[in-house]
Amino acid sequence: MKEYFIWLAKFLTVVVVILIAIPMLIGGLIASTQQLSSVAESAKKTGVAIVEVKGMIQDDEEILRELHKHVEDDKITGIILDVDSPGGAVGPSQAIYDAVRRLKEKKPIVAAMGTVAASGGLYVSLGASKVLCQPGTMTGSIGVILQIPNVSAITSKVGFEMLTVKSGDLKDVGNAFRPVSKKDTDFLQSTVQVAHDAFITAVSEGRGLELEKVKTFADGRVILGSQAVEYGLVDGYGDIFDAAREVYALAGKPLGDDEVPNILFEEDKYEELKELLGAVTSLPKMFQKNTELMYVMQ
Repeated sequence: MKEYFIWLAKFLTVVVVILIAIPMLIGGLIASTQQLSSVAESAKKTGVAIVEVKGMIQDDEEILRELHKHVEDDKITGIILDVDSPGGAVGPSQAIYDAVRRLKEKKPIVAAMGTVAASGGLYVSLGASKVLCQPGTMTGSIGVILQIPNVSAITSKVGFEMLTVKSGDLKDVGNAFRPVSKKDTDFLQSTVQVAHDAFITAVSEGRGLELEKVKTFADGRVILGSQAVEYGLVDGYGDIFDAAREVYALAGKPLGDDEVPNILFEEDKYEELKELLGAVTSLPKMFQKNTELMYVMQ
């Protein structure tokens, strides 16, 4: 008899669990169906896509892929380049700038600067159809920096010597285990100057400013958004919704004052995982990045 009651108790427990779980499961399925329906309905609408440039610019592949994808999508009216970056490596910054400059001929691309859009963050924005910021946005920092650690003084004291066999005087420029020669310094300075000149030219061409005017504030200084408006670095103030309205206007589809722009936000369910993996994989770069040529705010 005791075993019977134990079996009955277990049976009733299972029944109760099933009765509770089934409504929850059905509710979840209904919610998922509604969400999929909403996503499908949203996908049918035209709107403005967002391409984010966030954090240090170390790679251009994903951003370039997104830009080209949206430009080829008939449902996309134009693109908001959402920039919140202190800059980064020279090559990727130049590649994104060039892509934005070319692709805006096919569809409007409006840059919206956030908290910071300095150095490389400014560079990628320069190719856009229009550039917006906030009065307190930190931008500017038009300059190039190259830092190379040198431990030759330490190694000479401890008696450590690095043997270097090279094919030319400049083959091991930046060698941390020997003193820096004047020839090294002159070469590195000329390299930095070439990259700086390219930056100044991009500002001049992207914003329609005289080269000599650009040079007056292209000394690496950080510029607030309110100053950037005065200098002509940006077109005015605005957030991503203002940028979206600009996209519609440039596309020949201006919105009324009571209309809200349709911004097609993309949700990435793996975003947190990607950020974690990105942080882990960037650890080695923390010890290498100062040996790169950088458009970055210091």
